[in-house]
Amino acid sequence: MTSIELDYAPHPAVVWEVTRACGLHCQHCPMGAEAQRSPLELSTYEGYKTIDQIATLEPSRFVISGGDPLEREDVFQLIEYAKRRGLDPAVALSPTSELTQQAVASIARKGASRIVMSLDDAAALRHDALRGIPGTFAATLDAVRWARESGIAVEINTLISRRNAAHLSDIAGLLDSLGVETWNLYFLVPVGGAKMVDVLTAEEVERVFDFIDSAAELIKIRVIEAPHYRRHRIAKMSGDWPDFAGYQSDESAPVATHDARGVVFISHSGEVRPSELLPLSAGNIRYRALGAIFRGGDLFVALRDPRNLKGKCSRCEYVRVCGGSRARAFAATGDLFGSDSLCAYEPGH
Repeated sequence: MTSIELDYAPHPAVVWEVTRACGLHCQHCPMGAEAQRSPLELSTYEGYKTIDQIATLEPSRFVISGGDPLEREDVFQLIEYAKRRGLDPAVALSPTSELTQQAVASIARKGASRIVMSLDDAAALRHDALRGIPGTFAATLDAVRWARESGIAVEINTLISRRNAAHLSDIAGLLDSLGVETWNLYFLVPVGGAKMVDVLTAEEVERVFDFIDSAAELIKIRVIEAPHYRRHRIAKMSGDWPDFAGYQSDESAPVATHDARGVVFISHSGEVRPSELLPLSAGNIRYRALGAIFRGGDLFVALRDPRNLKGKCSRCEYVRVCGGSRARAFAATGDLFGSDSLCAYEPGH
């Protein structure tokens, strides 16, 4: 086993869920939104210390998420402090009554570089039906407009499922017309309110990968919980990316995130996880430094070691740049190291 195979990104993406409180209860919410703020939430002071620890990682991307971050009255202080610590904060928002033009302007004024919103369809009726809440489509478009007026960028999250896969081209066209900077495509993991029946087949996912290749000409794309998109890209390029650090040789190509190697998720109570969709804690920042957990925590180290994988993932020649979605394997089978059911590739073929 070489050190490269156990390597991790020197500057991971960090997502901090500052609260689980949210006025919405979307059908596919993976976090389990709560009506009230939890007494386990990190306090304002602990939030400052958390930001200090995040800054030491020099993250490639830093997102303040929820729940709805606007449920915290100190969120503007946290954004401002993050900016002072040299971070480039993005804020993931929910289309609730808390989301106003004034709130977006304050987010921009305090130093956030972008907001992140969710759109799961290009048609209002279909989007609202997927979310289970009328009016969220219109509220989201309002927030996009307010962000542009405030001079900050917009990222859009889309949860890909059987119910909207046929409409991805329409969504891409809408985002292009809105001037959205980045499109974050989440491949469904059956956790929270998500249902296994809504998960695409492996063959359908391959067709979505082809769509992503073409859509990347319109908008920057980030692929989440589908690390086998890297295998798709390698095969398409007829090339070989020999290690994790060098996998993204083409900066214009969509980026596929990798749990444990390049992502750190911090929960509202300080639990550190390899993915927001993997409900297993590697430690708590109240008791151990974030950097130590990410670099040497038992869970992170185990997930980086391909010798722990089972099934076809263990035999795959792309294991060093992929490894499959551990969150999906765990959600679907209960086995953290099982095969990713959304990958159609058969090793050796």
